[in-house]
Amino acid sequence: MNRGRNILKKAAAVAMSSSMILAGGSNVWAAGSYQETARASLQTLTESVAGAIDGYAQDVNRSLQGSKGTLTLKVEDTGKAIIGSMLGQEDLTWLQDLKMDMDISVKDGIEAIDSTILLNGEKICDLNIYQDMAEMTQYIQVPEISDAYIAVKTADEMNGESQEIMQTYMNVLSDLGSALPDAETTRTLLDRYGTLVIDSVEEGSTVEENVSVEGIGEDCTVYEGKITGAAARTMLENILVSAKDDAEIKGLFDHWTENGYSSEDQYTEYQSAVEKLLEDMKSAETDGSESTEDFSERVWVNGENKIVGREIGIVDGADYEPIFTLKTPSQDGKTALLLEVGADDSHLTLTGSGASADGLLNGDYIFAVDGTETLDIKVENLELKPEKTGYYNGTFTVSFPESTSEDSGDAAVSNMLNGFSAVINMNSDASAETSTLDLSLVTSGVSLGSLSLTGGYGQGAEIPDLKSLGSVYTADDQEAMTEYLTNADWTVLTENLKKAGVPQELADGLLMTMESAVEDSAPDTTAEEPAA
Repeated sequence: MNRGRNILKKAAAVAMSSSMILAGGSNVWAAGSYQETARASLQTLTESVAGAIDGYAQDVNRSLQGSKGTLTLKVEDTGKAIIGSMLGQEDLTWLQDLKMDMDISVKDGIEAIDSTILLNGEKICDLNIYQDMAEMTQYIQVPEISDAYIAVKTADEMNGESQEIMQTYMNVLSDLGSALPDAETTRTLLDRYGTLVIDSVEEGSTVEENVSVEGIGEDCTVYEGKITGAAARTMLENILVSAKDDAEIKGLFDHWTENGYSSEDQYTEYQSAVEKLLEDMKSAETDGSESTEDFSERVWVNGENKIVGREIGIVDGADYEPIFTLKTPSQDGKTALLLEVGADDSHLTLTGSGASADGLLNGDYIFAVDGTETLDIKVENLELKPEKTGYYNGTFTVSFPESTSEDSGDAAVSNMLNGFSAVINMNSDASAETSTLDLSLVTSGVSLGSLSLTGGYGQGAEIPDLKSLGSVYTADDQEAMTEYLTNADWTVLTENLKKAGVPQELADGLLMTMESAVEDSAPDTTAEEPAA
């Protein structure tokens, strides 16, 4: 099967998936058909995305210029007892929490993290990390140990083209506001290509039907859209022909070239790629082995003209198989959820129901794999419409049910996790522009420990000239690392550990370990005796 044949085989799926995104979950006032439903939703989506894109770019740029974060690991008494027993009855009563305060910046393809490590509230050391994203090299410094840096390669060597692509990507990321299209260009492109997709979908049947999940149902009008192989080919051809000489797309390439995000010949390469796709499609027209599969989408619209369900499926003659299902009917203040993705005998399913009051959702949900219950999810006080986008509050409790699998291996793993829960708590303050994500591990209602991350905007980190760092030792060079360890001074670090409550014998043991590491890493210079 040639490349063009593969393109046509999947074009219908692309059209249906695009239509699903365009229709979203918005209201579709006075919709009387599938086409009207999709067009009304496209207009809502276009205005929503275009209105949000400028603000999104500004928020990202602001966070890259300077942000702050605190990562905290806290171990509770039960957790200390379990870890201590695993370490041979080690006494860990001295351990309260380990914290990492960070200032972060990203600029000109370099990510900088200036951090301070604290144990039980006492400073242990500073940790400075600078990542050169183009060279894929990380420079690490612990000033309390040494003024020198350790250079760590975070990826394999890249050729010149790959390195140039990475540099371009990081330049774009460093100034996302200048790279993204403006609101008007976004609005134009979404409307233009969304319309081409919707025009390719043919009207199907329209029926009245009750959509029901978890005993919660609504009377709806169901609109059906269909796309055949011929319609998919026409759609894809129209999209490619339009995109090849699209003035807005060309304007984006010109803008990127002016700002150094792309070279002048990349637009020509883009047009050549589009032409190649069109040629592949034409060659596929003479292929007599066309697929008999068509795609269908059904959309459930309730009495308030709101989409509360949709399903995409494959039609092959008289056979029909759903591959994506999303239903969210409401009744008496409760809303149910059914989300299922899969094909043949493999499916992922999320189902359950919840009630919302005062803008907060509380509910219980089940995640299943191929019909087997895998996770139980409890949602508490989740904000449905936060004061500011991205600043959410709410709690998720994820627990592991007892296994019903006949596979002994799967059952053993599931039963080992049974009784444990992960509690995820989101706590945000939109006015202060800070957010905290807290993950706690709980068993029998008792917390073992937690890991939390608090973040917000800040002054950021100073980014040094990575070409003038002074002494730099390469991590994969044994002689270089031996020299680094030999010159390192572990005294301050050891004393700080003792001040933080680490037992003296444990802190001294760490010092002896590092000294032994220096001795072990030294190359053996003993000359071999000559053979007799």
